[in-house]
Amino acid sequence: MYYAFYIEAIRPHCSSAMQSIEYLADYVQMTNDTQGDFDQTAELSRAVLDHLGNLVTNAAAIRRYFWPVWDGKHNLHAERGKTLRARFRLEDNSPLKDKRLRDYLEHFDEKLDTYLWDKPVTGHVIPFYVGGSPNTGGIPLHVFRAYYIDVGVFESLGTRYEIQPIVDEIIKIAQMLEEC
Repeated sequence: MYYAFYIEAIRPHCSSAMQSIEYLADYVQMTNDTQGDFDQTAELSRAVLDHLGNLVTNAAAIRRYFWPVWDGKHNLHAERGKTLRARFRLEDNSPLKDKRLRDYLEHFDEKLDTYLWDKPVTGHVIPFYVGGSPNTGGIPLHVFRAYYIDVGVFESLGTRYEIQPIVDEIIKIAQMLEEC
């Protein structure tokens, strides 16, 4: 009975992440079909980055069910995580286990403050970017949000996430949820 409640708690996060995965897959297919010969408008770039942000946000939300932050009284949370990882066949090397996902989102306001005020920001400052990995010629690069298509990396405030392993894990969980 309890398993059904956890499934229903995880399902909306997985569903939202899957919608973003489908959008991003369509975007990648379009870039492949056109061989990059299309107008990468600000609107399109922001939409891609919004979907990547949604994917990372929901991956972090899903993560908390499988790898709780603390064990809980009588190991309640730790046991729940262990049980769910076994049911969903998630290994300890899962990209969802990366605590940076959750920390990035739960403490984003603090990370933004630190990033902007810890030291002077010099060099190239880019609020959003979608494209190939930039060659800065040694000049510091500061991006709020970026997606480097050629390497499949999402970056925000200097923290990088390889997207495909996260996508693969979300798809695996979504497929298992469909079986429930």
